[in-house]
Amino acid sequence: RLQILQLTTLAERRSRGDLIEVWKASQGLSQLAGVLNFSRSGVNLICKPGKSKSSKLNRIKRNFINERVMLFWNKLPIEVKNAPNLNSFKANLERFKSKTKAFGIYGSGNFWELSDEVLNRIESGNYLENKLRHNSFLQDNPFVAKKKFINIY
Repeated sequence: RLQILQLTTLAERRSRGDLIEVWKASQGLSQLAGVLNFSRSGVNLICKPGKSKSSKLNRIKRNFINERVMLFWNKLPIEVKNAPNLNSFKANLERFKSKTKAFGIYGSGNFWELSDEVLNRIESGNYLENKLRHNSFLQDNPFVAKKKFINIY
């Protein structure tokens, strides 16, 4: 339905919102300016090296905005990143998205490809097979369903 209505998924909207916040931080308009690490040029995001021994801490770090948005931000062209105001940034971002889609450039890891990835997972035949198998398992094992707070009746 999303493709028919030309709507985006929540993952894509979240990434676009993150990119907007990074642009605001790069202009000094956001409170995230101290959280994000920009390169010396002030254009690209960088990740400070260092790994924690705790896997829980690593999982938490992955959810920080600089980890979520770094690859998407660094793939944007300089014209998009150096927009003079927020509305021109949004317009340039949409223009870059439409140009890239028009040229058929896919698999480059841009933020709008998140929707395609999510939709492909949902619409694959394998997903439906797994869902049916999962449902039958829950009906055969109601104690598991109860433990996961799933109503099977």
